[in-house]
Amino acid sequence: MDLVGILEQGLIASLVAMGVFISFRVIDLPDLTPDGSYVLGGAVTVAFMYAGLPWILCMILGGLMAGFFGIITALIHNKLKVNSLLASILIMTMLYSINIRVMNGPNVSVPKEITAQQEAQYTEKTKLDDILGMSSLNESQSNLPINDTKKTLSPFRENSGYNSTILIASIVFVSALLTIIFLRTELGIALRGYGGNKAGIKNLGMNPEIMSIIGLFLGNFFAGLSGSLFSMYGGFSDVNMGQGIVVTSLAAVILGEIIFGRFNLFYNMLCPIIGAVVYQFLLALAMRYGYIIGFQSSDMKLITALFIIIVIGLRRVEFKKWLSLKTSE
Repeated sequence: MDLVGILEQGLIASLVAMGVFISFRVIDLPDLTPDGSYVLGGAVTVAFMYAGLPWILCMILGGLMAGFFGIITALIHNKLKVNSLLASILIMTMLYSINIRVMNGPNVSVPKEITAQQEAQYTEKTKLDDILGMSSLNESQSNLPINDTKKTLSPFRENSGYNSTILIASIVFVSALLTIIFLRTELGIALRGYGGNKAGIKNLGMNPEIMSIIGLFLGNFFAGLSGSLFSMYGGFSDVNMGQGIVVTSLAAVILGEIIFGRFNLFYNMLCPIIGAVVYQFLLALAMRYGYIIGFQSSDMKLITALFIIIVIGLRRVEFKKWLSLKTSE
């Protein structure tokens, strides 16, 4: 197993797990929009890379566009009084078509590097070309490759000068740090308060609708950021790559809570990061050695859903035991 590759993929997945953590844990508002906004982040990023914008700006724009649809989900939930789960399913369905529009197809690859040989093939012309009248043909053929040199290339390609692991870890670290700092501000405390007691926030004179908008924006922003990073890392964006991402991210959050949840460090923001990396390692182990017990790669989503059900069930039993002990006292 390529441990470094698994770590990198786990860190990329930790960003969308952070988004799911914010919507499900911090503001306690179930949201399935990341299934679509994750893809949107990647699609927008690749589209802007073809426009020649710097990759870091492409990534931020991808995250912002994904966050925008989190706001739409919140507005439908608040203004039309639609359950947040149903509102997010509607937006997720809508995003499937939008993502295809953005990519102009079901998938798109990131701009590729042109080798010197390819560039010469399209740009150089010989005397023989002039004699045979091939100059005009070469000029027309040269449009696409020459423009390619102006397009933004992925920072994860070979000889890009970036160390992939350090780059991904830095982006995750900065994202987590800024989120922790935000949660310590007055607005961040109100956001956490909204998740704990929605009616209480209203009693304090704050608008709970604003809190839900901010929370869902952040949740989907991180989902878009993760999709953007994954597209640049994998070299493509596909309309189906976000399918089931909320469930797997939720499993990662629960894994992280099992490991770090009791410590309550940094508002438990470490849980989605650690959980996503551990989940990725478990996934790699299952894919490599699972055949021994008859496991197939297509069983992964089934096992993930069963894992979440079992953990939730065990916690409920534990809670009931705790409640019965309190009653007996």
